[in-house]
Formats: sequence, C-alpha cells, structure tokens
Amino acid sequence: MKALSVLIGFLTLLGCQAEPTVELDQIDGYWQIEFVQQENEIFKSKQSSLLYDFYSTKNNKGFYKKVAPQIDGGLKTSKSAVSFQILKDNEDFVLQFTSPWNKWVKKIKHLDAEKLVLYHQDRSFHYIRPVISKIPIKNE
Repeated sequence: MKALSVLIGFLTLLGCQAEPTVELDQIDGYWQIEFVQQENEIFKSKQSSLLYDFYSTKNNKGFYKKVAPQIDGGLKTSKSAVSFQILKDNEDFVLQFTSPWNKWVKKIKHLDAEKLVLYHQDRSFHYIRPVISKIPIKNE
C-alpha cells in the first residue's frame, strides 16, 4: 500500500508541469532590459547610457514610456507614452499596445516582483527590476 502511494505521488509530480508565473499586479514600475533572446542566441545591450521601461496600470489598462536615469539620481522622461491593455489570450496574458501609428502585441511569458519576460516577433525580452531612488521624474 505504501509503495502504491509513493508511485501515485511520483506520477502526479511527473504529470504536473510548472506553469509560467504571471503576477499581473507586479508590472507597474521600472524595468531594465537584461538581454534579448532569439532562437538560441542571446543579445546584451552595449549602450553606455541606461534606459528603463516604465509601466503604469489601472484596471488592466495603462501606459508605457522610456525613462533615463540622471547623474543627480533623478529620472527624466518625455511626455509621450504608449497606451496598452492587458488581455487574456487563451491561457496567456498579453499586452496590446496602441500608438497613433501602430498596434502590436507582446505576450507575457513571466512576471513577478523581480523579473519580466515578454515575447514579441520571435524574440524574448528579459527584464530585471532596477534599484531606483525615489527622486521625482523630470519631464522634458
């Protein structure tokens, strides 16, 4: 009987696949690109100046913009932003972006407090949460 219980437990574990973690409430804030992966190649940024992606949401709608850290510890951003919606697509969550010129979708592959992975046009974009001071943003 004990062996049967162990066997059933083992088979249950084999049948369980780890689902990608998507904690939608964690998308708000700043994200720094760590690397981009396409097929089996990994591309890391060689830029000397950092840019962060900033996401802000409310009721599954929000906006996204680029933010540049300043030497004084502040953050600088332009007034332009791209709006998006968070939608359920079958078993996946996607960000549907809309600008005056274009529409596109990025699939959320992973999202938690420290890591974000978005998939778009055969590429995986891997982000980490940067450490940022609480100095207010300056608009251009």
